[in-house]
Amino acid sequence: MRRQGGGFGFIVLLLVLAAVFFIAMNNFKSVAPTAMELQKHNKGRNGRREIQSEYVEPNDTSASASGDSWTPAPPSRPSLETVDKNTSDHSAKVQDALSQAN
Repeated sequence: MRRQGGGFGFIVLLLVLAAVFFIAMNNFKSVAPTAMELQKHNKGRNGRREIQSEYVEPNDTSASASGDSWTPAPPSRPSLETVDKNTSDHSAKVQDALSQAN
């Protein structure tokens, strides 16, 4: 049988991984104090956040998880006449504003 792979390549791989780990640790050491300050700041902000119960509405009764208990309503869409009327009104206002600007 032929010998597969060598010990030299494995050693080079370990050296490269050690170098990458060393660089990452040095970078982490330089960033860690700032990250810890931000983490303390964020925890302090989350602790102060209080929800007043009078502004929270209770949830409706939950529906069953079975397939027949949930019938979604179709999305509401405006009628084409309403869209056409609103577009015409807007177009008239834009034309009026352009005529006054010139």
